[in-house]
Amino acid sequence: MTVLADVLRETDRGLLPGRVAERLGLPVELVTATLDHAVSAGLVVRPAAACHDCAPADLRPPSCAGCMFATLRPERAPGASR
Repeated sequence: MTVLADVLRETDRGLLPGRVAERLGLPVELVTATLDHAVSAGLVVRPAAACHDCAPADLRPPSCAGCMFATLRPERAPGASR
């Protein structure tokens, strides 16, 4: 695998850059630069850039996959108002 693939795999598990660097035996600066590259290439989005609202599961965009806030949020009953 490549460094990019390894870093993305680990961050997909919810690990922060410092922990990714530790697990992969890489400098944290390299992990951060790799993530910056992935953002600029459009491979990933920064969490704050992707968040709009916690919509019901069937309406969530792919960027919500793995979000701890989306997975902890109880589903609204059909037809319930905000």
